[in-house]
Amino acid sequence: MMMTGLVITRGNPAVTHCAFTFDDGPMRISIDAWLEALEQGGARGTFFFTGEWFDRCPGKAREILARGHELAMHTYHHRRMADVTRAVFFEELKLAELAYQEATGRPVPTFMRFPYASYREENLEWLQEWNYLDIEGEDTIDWSGPPSALLVERVIPKLDNGAILVFHANEIAKETPQAVKRLVRHVHAKGLAAVTVSELLHAAGIAIGERRWQVRFKPSFQSSVHNEEWKRVTEEAELRKLAADSLEWGNPKTPTGAGAYGKWLEALSKHAQADGGAYLVARSFAGQHWAYACVSVRGGTLVLEDFATKEAHADAMVYMLQWAANEAATLGCEWAAGTQDMRRIHKLCVQLGFEAEIVAGEAR
Repeated sequence: MMMTGLVITRGNPAVTHCAFTFDDGPMRISIDAWLEALEQGGARGTFFFTGEWFDRCPGKAREILARGHELAMHTYHHRRMADVTRAVFFEELKLAELAYQEATGRPVPTFMRFPYASYREENLEWLQEWNYLDIEGEDTIDWSGPPSALLVERVIPKLDNGAILVFHANEIAKETPQAVKRLVRHVHAKGLAAVTVSELLHAAGIAIGERRWQVRFKPSFQSSVHNEEWKRVTEEAELRKLAADSLEWGNPKTPTGAGAYGKWLEALSKHAQADGGAYLVARSFAGQHWAYACVSVRGGTLVLEDFATKEAHADAMVYMLQWAANEAATLGCEWAAGTQDMRRIHKLCVQLGFEAEIVAGEAR
């Protein structure tokens, strides 16, 4: 294992595996060619993508994870971090983490890669404050756009136990997927397995932490809330109607294809029957449902565990926030909080005059 401070450049040399990693995130072309190149040979990759990419491609981010690959941080704007101030450094990390969590619905793994391998010793000290590891590795120089044959020739000698291979997934490295297809075959021929970075680190006895952000706002009684439109969903018939209505909203959480209604009904039923005092509410008028929220009270906070609205525009969210502020005040809660659409909720809360903030939990 090669590790200098918080910088890791190789895995355990006694373990027969390596890691294919990819930086940036293509903004103008699809990531599919890179995924298919790995999957044809049964390999899994780790993608160090920018927060901008997560904001543009949330559906693809969820798909990448569902297909067994791994996503991690690469700053938000692809900055040369050796050149930025402390304030900008942490702003880049925070923005990237918020984009990751909002796109994937998952906590953020606390390892990253610096764009251009640009960092100074002070940057590593700052990383340590957030319990981050920096993952570097063997630069394949595919950022210069070499032909796939040359890239394969260059990388084959680097394929050995614990190798971390640094590729790119962007508009310049268009030859990389074709090279990866061939390189994965060479990996197998050498008796190696192509695994994710977290698996490689685990084999070296290094645990990966994670952090989850939340947006929270102070409860207040809202005279504009139409309480008669918001009701707890307890009856089976009402639950079935909510499932049928909300299945058509385009919510990314809802299943598609054969059996979608049954799967979605089951998911909503779990919300309605959750342990720990959770309950399901829905907003309905004009004979149909327009929003739902699964909420619970934990530690004096009304937690928005899950929610969705029929309409995509911001006012639909405003109605839910006003209801949540009123509900939290009625229950005597100190805060109302949620972990999805955090930046949008924060902005709307500020516009509504709510005291609001985005805060991180303890890294684990």
